[in-house]
Formats: sequence, structure tokens, C-alpha cells
Amino acid sequence: RPRAAAGHVTPRRPSRGAPGGRGALGRAALLGVGLAAGCTAAPATTGPGHDDAPAARGPLAATLPAGGAPDLAPGQLRVAPHGPGDGARLADVDGCAECHTDAFAGWKASAHSFASFDDPVYRVSVERLRAERGKPASRMCAACHDVALLVDGAMDREVRPDDPRAHAGVSCRVCHGVTGVRADGNGSFDLDPSPVPVPREGDAASLRAHRERVARPALRQGSDLCLGCHRSFLDTTTGNAHHLPGQDEAGTWRRSAYAGSHAARVDDVPERDCRGCHMPRVPAVGGDPGAKRGTIASHAFLGGHTWLADAQRDPALRARVADFLSQSVTLDIAGVTRAGGEQVFVTGEPIAIEPGERLLVDVVVKNDRTGHKFPGGVLDAQDTWLEVVVTDARGAPALEAGTRHAATGEDPTAHRFFAHVADGRGQALRERETHAFRAVVYDNTLAPRDAAAVRYGLTVPEGAHLPLTVRATLRHRSRSLALQRAACADATTPRGRAFAAESPKNRARAFDPCVPQPVTTLATVEVALGGGAIASRAPLGAEHARAFAWAQGLSHALQEHLDLGRYPLALAMGRAATDAERAAALGLLAELEAKEGRREAAFGAARRAEELVGPHPALARVRAEALRADWAWAEAATHLDQAARLAPQDDTVWATLAVTLGGAGAHARALEACTRGLALQPRDADLLRVQSLALDALGADPDLCARARDGFLERRAPDDAPGVRARCSATVPLCAAERDPLHVNELRPATR
Repeated sequence: RPRAAAGHVTPRRPSRGAPGGRGALGRAALLGVGLAAGCTAAPATTGPGHDDAPAARGPLAATLPAGGAPDLAPGQLRVAPHGPGDGARLADVDGCAECHTDAFAGWKASAHSFASFDDPVYRVSVERLRAERGKPASRMCAACHDVALLVDGAMDREVRPDDPRAHAGVSCRVCHGVTGVRADGNGSFDLDPSPVPVPREGDAASLRAHRERVARPALRQGSDLCLGCHRSFLDTTTGNAHHLPGQDEAGTWRRSAYAGSHAARVDDVPERDCRGCHMPRVPAVGGDPGAKRGTIASHAFLGGHTWLADAQRDPALRARVADFLSQSVTLDIAGVTRAGGEQVFVTGEPIAIEPGERLLVDVVVKNDRTGHKFPGGVLDAQDTWLEVVVTDARGAPALEAGTRHAATGEDPTAHRFFAHVADGRGQALRERETHAFRAVVYDNTLAPRDAAAVRYGLTVPEGAHLPLTVRATLRHRSRSLALQRAACADATTPRGRAFAAESPKNRARAFDPCVPQPVTTLATVEVALGGGAIASRAPLGAEHARAFAWAQGLSHALQEHLDLGRYPLALAMGRAATDAERAAALGLLAELEAKEGRREAAFGAARRAEELVGPHPALARVRAEALRADWAWAEAATHLDQAARLAPQDDTVWATLAVTLGGAGAHARALEACTRGLALQPRDADLLRVQSLALDALGADPDLCARARDGFLERRAPDDAPGVRARCSATVPLCAAERDPLHVNELRPATR
């Protein structure tokens, strides 16, 4: 499965292209940028799935990114009507606070409130961009962070610390002024900044006008409202060398079971949108008129902002954020592998070990309840990591990994859940130098309902007092220490001090980036090895979920290690208590068989799963992958078409279908799939490439072909990305190892 966006950049997707596809489109798809110079006079006539009657489907058209208003570009924002004073009006939250006391109380402590130049962490990044790439380039940032400044043209000038608009954040009037949202990202919403009608007591008409103005349909369309800003990209307009997809919370949610999209796997979770998690109903203690039956949707927008809560000296908010984070993931020490390859599932039975014995211990982290990637947001700046400590029977530390990361931020033995972004030399960028981003080298974050197996190697010390206790702890802080140090240094400059001095004048708030960040423990688990001790007291009822998560983590191994997942999969099937659990295990088995090229075995496992749960998009997708491995494009397209119809919000399925249809020579159908996929992900390079090739093959108007070709070429995957990754592997410690999703993290002797 293609992985979702990371930080401001996403790793390049595993190729959906045909590795030798039949027909003109299949061959051209291999070339990537080797597009035809112009449209053909007539459609090509090769390939088993050839369509030679595109006219019957209507006139040919291309779906290309539309963009925002030219004076606000590279931000994607559109503002209408637009006039003087709009920014000051958008920055005014006091008028809303007079009545909406509970909503305002939540918002003023939220990350939306601290989104502008008064956030020193954001400011250090945006001002570096402005200094090195010019002020207009920062309009991209402003379309989400600084709307009040952007609409007045103030982002093209020096931003003064005493400008109230620079302290506005994502204000009430921004979200409640949205009239429509487009799928582009970078602030791709339509905004009405006109005055909000103020209701008059006893005047039903004025109250109705107020409600209609601030509660437009766009505000109630599930997660679409969030899409405009929680999807981003970089390109040449922001000073980058090429197009780079960025964070995409909306896209990863749409592909997940939480959005009712089940193409990733057989799963059974309740559907929830952004508001369901980040805006739960809370008591309205201030008499907010927007309350219903005594509660209001929380405007605190809980996420991973422990640092922000701590900086405001709000222990109650800090506790809520920590609890919110800890419910997102599960942590387990699932298995031990002996030197001969024997895998042992950790249960309530003792596990015998011997001094000098070589062991591999699998720590499994599962994104259990987050509807997007974990951790979320800008993944290059995240700081979530594992600590592992091995102690002997006397409690003395023997081995460890990751224990110095909390203090240094750079412990090489810490497994971190973040995206490693590099510049052109392959060197890591840790301070959000977005304009210098060239490629993501690896991304260790977790997709919704997915798991990672983090493998630790140890040799049982000679003379060790058994049993050994292995304790794993998952820790989190909001931002990396490298980024915090940069923000702290900037805050001590005269300009930084000027912004800090102005902050109390804007709703009595301040954010000191030099205060140590809190480190939050999200989960801890431990097992005992040797000495006859019970390994784990995990409840037996959890064994299916534990074995399945272990198998999920091992399923990401490189090709030669995929068989490692068979043992935990057999455990999961043997311990399944429901048809849904058995079907989930069979679905994962079918995927493993497909990856290893066993088409009949994959079809058999998928068939057994469907006998339990009926037709399912994940099972249709797995069949297609097994067929694609044999270059059976037309047959694969039939199954992918079923998956796409059953999971219509999953852009990756539409993209895979488009590429597969192109390989089969079914150009008109490929174009239709591109249209569906581009409506969800307008800058997907695979979809734009297939669209261009399909139009060429179908003999479309030359001008249309040229625009489609340019649309792809501007957004194709970076040509130099493989070189960047190779340079990182050659020069940056651990870079090569971390590119292997299941490598061994060697435990080091513990410091006493």
C-alpha cells in the first residue's frame, strides 16, 4: 500500500506502474517522464483492453489542479467578497467571545489560536523561508496560518510584532467563514470575510441570519472542512526544486476504515470523522448559546500539543492532551526469535533462555485509534520514540536503547516515529527548513490501523542473574529538540522579544520556546525471559489482537523476510473468536501470498475470507495485486474496479486502477479512473501521468494533451530522489539501516 504524506513531504509511493505493461500506455508508464511529444491523430489500437470508441463517452477532458487566487498564490485560498479591512475583521475574536464563552475558552488555548507569528516555532520556519526565498513565497504558509495578514497583502511586507493580525491564528471568523473547500490543500478553501450579522435579543430573524452566516453547509461536511489546511505540498513557487507532496491527514483518513473505506485491510472499526475525535462534546459551563443539551463541541482541538499546554501553565489541558495521545496507540512485546530462527510468542508461559544466547525481541507499536498517521502533523518535526531497558533479576540495568534521546534528541539507538527529510546532499533537515527539502529518505510513522515491528538484538550476558526483564516504553514530545533550539535562539533576538512582549496584549497569552518540553509516556510494557518466570500476564482474550498486530508489523519486511509473518498469522487465526477476526487474518495472509508471487494461494485465502465477510474491497485489491505481479493487467483491472467501487474515497485504489487499465490498453477507462482519483488527490503524479498518456493515446486535442503533459511534468516524483537517498545512506549514520523497515536495533550495554 502506498504510504501517506509525511511532514511537508511524503515518501515516493511504491510504483503502481506496470513492470512491462502491454500496449502503448503500459510501455510509456514505465518511462515516467518519457511522454509523447504530442497527441496522435487517432487512438492507438494495441493491448487486450483497448477501447477504440472514446467519443461514445463524451468529449475528452483533463482534470488539472485549479489553484487559488493569483494575488494569494502560492496559497490556494480564494476570498470573496474581498476588500479593505478584511484582515482586521478576521483577526477580531473578542466580538465572538462576548457570547460564545465556552467555544472561545477552548479555542484560546488551542493550536489554532497559536498558529500565527506569535508562535515562535512557526515563526522561525516561516521567517527563514521569507529571508531565503522571498516574502511572496510565504503566502503558502499564510493561507492556513496567517489568513488575516494574507487577505490584506501584509505577507508581502515586513510583519510587525505589534500588528494584531500577526497574533490572530486560525480565528473564529476564518473557520466559520468558509463557504467551500477544494481538495488541493495549502489553504484550498473559499472564504467570505464579510461582517457577521449580530443577533438582537428577541429578534428571530436576526438570530436566523446569524446562524445561517456562521453555520454554513461547508462547516458541517464531515472532515472536508479540515482538508483545505491539513493537506499541503511544496513546489517551485515556495523555493523548492520540484513538487513535493506534504502532510495529508484528510487523505489518510479517507483511505481508512474510520471513513468507511476498507481497501487497506479487512477491519471492523466504527466510523469517525475529524470532529468525532478532535472536537468531542464537552460540558458548556459558561452558558454558551451554541450549546445543545448542556454540551458544546470542544474548540480545544486536542492533538499532540503537550508543549503548548505546558507553556500556558495549564496542567488540566496538559493531562487531557496526554490522555488523548495515550489512547491512540498500543504497545506490546510480542515475540522472541532465537538464533536458529525459532519464533516464540510471548504469553503467560515461561520462556527459557541461556547465557550467551542470541535473541531478537520484537516490540510492536500499533496505530490503534488514530484516523490518520501516528504521529500526525508535520512528520519531520515529530519526536516520538521507543526506549528499551533490560534489567537482571536484581534490578540492575544490563542493556538499553533510546534512553538518551529524551535529553539529547539524537540518541542513535532510539527508534523514532518520524519522517527523515534530506536536502540535495542527503543531509538531514531537522529545523523545518522547508525550502531546502528534496526528498524523504524514510518514513517510520504508522498509517491508520497499521502496526510496526521494531526488532532489538541482544546477547544474554554471561553470568547474568535470570530472569531478565525487558521493558519497552513509548515516549512523545511535541517537537524535536533541534527545532526547539532554533525557536529558542530566535526568541532571544530583539525581534523575538518584541513578539513576546506583544503576546500578552492579545488575549493575555505567551509561549516561551526555551522552557523545556514535557516528555509524555504513552505506554509501557515489560516481559520476563528465563529463570522460569512467567513471561507476560497479558489477558488471554487479547492474544488474537496481539498476534495479528505482530503479523502486521512483520508484513512490512523486505521481500526475503516476508515469511516471518506466517507464524504470528497462524497464531492469529488459531486464536480468532469471530468471523471478522478470522477474515482479517486471512486477508493479511492473502496479501502476504500475493507479495511472494503465489497467485493461487492468495486467491484461496481471499476466497476463504469472503466466505466469512462477503465481497470486500481489500480482498478485491489483493487479488488484483497477485494478478499484477504476473502482468495480467486486464484481469487485475476487473478486481481493482470492484475495490474502487466499494472504497470510492481511496485515491490510491483509483490510481492503481488507472495505471493497470493503462497497462491493459484500456485508455478511456483509465482516463475515467484518473478523473475519479484526481477529484480526491489533484496532484497525484501517477494519476496525472496516466491521464496525459491516455489523452495522447485517445487522440485528444493537442492543446489539451500539452496542458495535461505539463500538469504531470510539474508534479512528477523528483528525479533526484533516489540519489538523495543513496547519499544519505552513504554519509548519514543509521540512514541505510532505517530504510530497511525491519532491521535489527542492537541494544548497547547500559550505563550505570
